[in-house]
Amino acid sequence: MDSMNFLLDLIALGCGVYCLYTWIKLLIDKKLFKNGLLVPKEKKVSDCSDEAAYIAYIGPKLGVLAIVTTLYGILFTLNDNLPSQIVPYPWNFIPLAIVMAAIVWYAICNSKANKLYFGM
Repeated sequence: MDSMNFLLDLIALGCGVYCLYTWIKLLIDKKLFKNGLLVPKEKKVSDCSDEAAYIAYIGPKLGVLAIVTTLYGILFTLNDNLPSQIVPYPWNFIPLAIVMAAIVWYAICNSKANKLYFGM
């Protein structure tokens, strides 16, 4: 077991779980709350021009990010700690590319949402 890979796997898993928590809380409460994934750092929840529309726009995108990141974290925590890898080199770069694409996609969508709903 490579301790650096294990640490990175745990960080990815932690990020995925945090995204999942945020998404589920948003689904259950159906209202915004102060969270770096949802509300810009320099803004308050009350600064959102249309909370329901913002949640409808950003919620599914956050769900995709949460699921992809969590699955990646689980897969590679297992992959790097099992005697026989599930996803051998060089194929392990495909899931990484998918996660990176999901992060970039969410960042672009979040930026657009910040302009539309927070006037940024």
